[in-house]
Amino acid sequence: MINSSSGAGRGGADAYTDLSSVNAIRSLGRSDKNQALEKIAQQFESMMVQMMMKSMREANAAFSEGSMFSSPAGDMYEDMYDDQIALSLSQGRGLGVAEVMVRQLRQRFGEPQQKALDSSVGDYMQYKIPQQAMNVPAATRAVAASAQPQFDGSVEDFVDSLYPLAQQAAAKLGLSAEVLLAQSALETGWGKKISVDGTGQSSNNMFNIKADKRWSGASVQVNTVEFKSGVPVPERSSFRAYSDAQQSFDDYVAFLSDSPRYNRATNAGDSEQFVRELSDAGYATDPAYADKIIRIVNSAPLQQAVASAQLRSTGER
Repeated sequence: MINSSSGAGRGGADAYTDLSSVNAIRSLGRSDKNQALEKIAQQFESMMVQMMMKSMREANAAFSEGSMFSSPAGDMYEDMYDDQIALSLSQGRGLGVAEVMVRQLRQRFGEPQQKALDSSVGDYMQYKIPQQAMNVPAATRAVAASAQPQFDGSVEDFVDSLYPLAQQAAAKLGLSAEVLLAQSALETGWGKKISVDGTGQSSNNMFNIKADKRWSGASVQVNTVEFKSGVPVPERSSFRAYSDAQQSFDDYVAFLSDSPRYNRATNAGDSEQFVRELSDAGYATDPAYADKIIRIVNSAPLQQAVASAQLRSTGER
């Protein structure tokens, strides 16, 4: 799994003096209950740590009585420092208290993991996934539906269908299979949004690699949206087309390995660094691309589906 940290922009606070964090959490709760519950738990853990540190300071107060280094101003700054330390300790995994609280709170107030995961992919789809259907007649769209791989849009079906391919490709890049599955899921909407050509033939492009001047194979022309200076802009682009998903995964490995642009990604020490280096190198224009992939990788549905696929793979040997 990939460990990711949360910042103030996602509903938390970087300083104990940030009194707007409660409103930020309330706003976050409207769009992502699970994320908001995580922030609430972190706030509670921060308060608990503050009380612990205050108790320790009071216990040691007797030793500083009459000391030349003790003063009201010094005590005030010491309290401020303790508050900031308490907040910092509660970020990330903290002491583990917030993590336990999150599990309990999500059982009562959270939204299902599958729903949260679909939301993450859905937000990306409205920008990244080609909107080719708008220019294709209804009859052609029917052909397109039957021509595409028969993914039902579920995590389990997607992982079951692609795990062996992801495992082989990931081994060549020194990564875990779930990282490639998560990226492909984000790019294709769990297999339901794979681009098709004008006749409805699936491109089998599992990573939405564009067909630039280096590509001499088949391609499809589709409408998409790219981010330019943080602003989504509609474009018509050419994407690579493959005979099957196997060819798509093979080309993905070659695409990254043969391009100096992605050297830092292919030489990354771990999966999170790979994803962030990939994003920094410009693989996608979405500024939140890496965070979305990491969120999918860390999700319970994907982890469970991968575990099941691994067991089946071991049993078949």
